[in-house]
Amino acid sequence: MDTQFKVKLINHLNKKNQNKGFTLIELLVVVIIIGVLAAIALPNLLNQVAKGRQAEAKNNLGAINRAQQAYRLERASFGTLSRLPITVTGQYYTFTGGVDNQVFASHSAVALTTYGNDVRDYGSGVNQTTAGVFTNIICETDTPNVTLAAVPAGATTCAASHTPVN
Repeated sequence: MDTQFKVKLINHLNKKNQNKGFTLIELLVVVIIIGVLAAIALPNLLNQVAKGRQAEAKNNLGAINRAQQAYRLERASFGTLSRLPITVTGQYYTFTGGVDNQVFASHSAVALTTYGNDVRDYGSGVNQTTAGVFTNIICETDTPNVTLAAVPAGATTCAASHTPVN
């Protein structure tokens, strides 16, 4: 092979390798695509985070209702939250309620002010019918920052602007 041809081939290959990289247009297109994907995905992500926080209230109120039933069977009365055989601490909610009552107990889970715009508030009630059957209900506000209505004694449905939790 001719040495001059070899030199030209090597020079051509070297020049070709120096031109590797992305143009400004290609980089802008990639940044725009990432921006569009982020704009679509971010609201969904925040919604899932709020659902995870709301799970704390649902789980704790369910546990409180079960503890109230056990307390009622042992002492013939529902009790205050502090007397139940359960300790409820919330990272996103404040849990209150319960009275010394033979008929009914209601509780609430109100979002801390830091999370009030993101998560809904919850209320629960448990009672025992004259036939000895326990009934429970957990209600959530339809939107964040709606005032939580107390669950009335013997309630089997939620108040207006509240939805029962299944």
